[in-house]
Amino acid sequence: MMLWIMLLAPLFGAALNGLVLRKAPKIVSHLVAVAAMAISFAAALMTFLDMMKTGGEAKTYLAFDWLDAGGFHAPFKYIVDRLSGLMMLVVTGIGTLIHIYAGGYMHEEKSTARFFSYLNLFVFMMLQLVMGDNLMVMFVGWEGVGLCSYLLIGYWFHDDKNAAAGMKAFLVNRIGDIGFLLGIFLTYKHFGTVSFSELKEMIGGNTLDAVHMGAIGWITICLFIGATGKSAQLPLYVWLPDAMAGPTPVSALIHAATMVTAGIYMMTRLNFMFYLAPLTMQIIAIVGGLTALMAATIAIVQSDIKKVLAYSTVSQLGYMVMACGVGAFDAGVFHLFTHACFKALMFLGAGSVIVAMHHEQDMFKMGGLRKYMPVTHLVFLVGVLAIIGMPPFAGFFSKDEILWKSYIGGGPALWGIGAITAGCTSFYMVRLLCLTFYGEHRGGGHAAHGHDDHHGHADHKSHGHGDGHAHTPHETGVDMWGPLVILAIMSAGVGFLGVPHVLGGHNIFAEYLKPVMLIPEAAEEHWAFLEGTYSHSLEIGLMAASVVVMLIASGTAVVLYGRGPKPVLDSWKKSMSGVYNTLWNKYFVDEFYFAKIVQPVRDIAEFLWAFVDVKIIDGAVNGAAEFCRFIAGAVSFKMTGSIHRHAMVLVLGLVCLLSALVVN
Repeated sequence: MMLWIMLLAPLFGAALNGLVLRKAPKIVSHLVAVAAMAISFAAALMTFLDMMKTGGEAKTYLAFDWLDAGGFHAPFKYIVDRLSGLMMLVVTGIGTLIHIYAGGYMHEEKSTARFFSYLNLFVFMMLQLVMGDNLMVMFVGWEGVGLCSYLLIGYWFHDDKNAAAGMKAFLVNRIGDIGFLLGIFLTYKHFGTVSFSELKEMIGGNTLDAVHMGAIGWITICLFIGATGKSAQLPLYVWLPDAMAGPTPVSALIHAATMVTAGIYMMTRLNFMFYLAPLTMQIIAIVGGLTALMAATIAIVQSDIKKVLAYSTVSQLGYMVMACGVGAFDAGVFHLFTHACFKALMFLGAGSVIVAMHHEQDMFKMGGLRKYMPVTHLVFLVGVLAIIGMPPFAGFFSKDEILWKSYIGGGPALWGIGAITAGCTSFYMVRLLCLTFYGEHRGGGHAAHGHDDHHGHADHKSHGHGDGHAHTPHETGVDMWGPLVILAIMSAGVGFLGVPHVLGGHNIFAEYLKPVMLIPEAAEEHWAFLEGTYSHSLEIGLMAASVVVMLIASGTAVVLYGRGPKPVLDSWKKSMSGVYNTLWNKYFVDEFYFAKIVQPVRDIAEFLWAFVDVKIIDGAVNGAAEFCRFIAGAVSFKMTGSIHRHAMVLVLGLVCLLSALVVN
């Protein structure tokens, strides 16, 4: 019963706001959305506790028979196990906090029913994705969150920039979805089922022949292509930074805590299949590492506070994918969990800053906000300490686990990529913290221009004081900073669920997920290193090295930006203009895609329109019409109504008829 309440409450909230309360006061639409989420979270918690009472054994729930054609059968069934149980708590729990926050953030809107309808619908679709017991139900949620992402990113659709960002996210994700669909088709072709439990029993408990082993290689490659779209990996990551055009609560919910982790969740759900494809796993590890490093270097030079967090999200997703690539799915999911807490905290904290700065997003126009926003500063500091891996905050434990598994599974090179990425992360996050909260305040005026978040949006109310030309930044209301405090507590504490054995812990999180993981017998030898015994001094040494890298990078950022940007930065920017411009322009990837893919497609489309559509299709239709008109004109003798002409035609007709009779 609780499962159905958890699933249907957000759907009911979406329907109520979208169909019934479209013109209701903002407070009503907000309360409906929050109530739906609170009920869903409470039901999710009870469902989770009920599952754990039985030892965490998986349970399935049939909604209805869905697809049954020939030999293909895919019922609409849900699964509750340790993996989906964790995800449903993340989706509904953090989702509830973000819904509460969104009411304060969106208070300037004339109506929020449409926004909260989309937000509730997204949560419903995300639950379909993580609770589905087969690939087809997962695909429904997969496409559903893609649709909701498009609607939410382009929420302010009257602005061309927002509308284009939503369209870009939708189209780029469709490219990945083609791979995901091919993976589903190949899975059914070679194994005759798309059920996770049946696949696990079939693949994990039997010795497969060469044909099936080869098929698994192609299946996992196709599924990973789908993951590169949803989880923003090379080469399909380009949609996520542009998605910051949407409202900040959307960024926090979709692009930090839930939707972008879909690829990691899918690969973890099918871990028994990926373990049998070592070549695919190598590709996954390399793609994840390169994505993490590339996005981190881009974030170093960004000035928009949300763009920094966007590229940070891409980088952290790369960490998770890299963990999956070396077989450490549990470490990837652990970082997914900690990242959901501290990245949601930082996105929402950035939203509070944006509101306080009257929708200014340029960090170089901020500074000194610590004295104006003490609560936001404190919770944001916790989030930064968590993401840079400062012991004992959450990010330290989850990052260290990924770095350690990357070293023993991928070697020093992969560890080095992860460590350099961690250093970049520490630098750009401390840089963001300093530029925003420390030094002298560099704002001083109402900024309603050039930003992404509310560009072209309705007129904003002034929250400042004085004469209307200068506005003092201010702390936001409890409806906004309250959720931040809860997320800060989680960001500081959830890491203790994964304290490694080398530090005297038991890695509760890895033990919790162990029943979900299954290395097939044929792959046990290849992945034996995951359960191997290693020198504690080596693990401690690598851990200490990553902490030293973090401290050096953080200290450098404090020196350069602690009291505002130092003048020496301008001279460095000029002397290294080539490197700076490359990073500022994001390695020119968007420009390359536009020049080599988008523009050629447009040119082909214009050619097909001008030649095929206009000249051939329209020409054929118009030609047929002209031919008919010519024939009609020819046989009409240009009839003008003249009696003499009519009489002549009549006589000629009679002559023809009589001639025919005479001949016969």
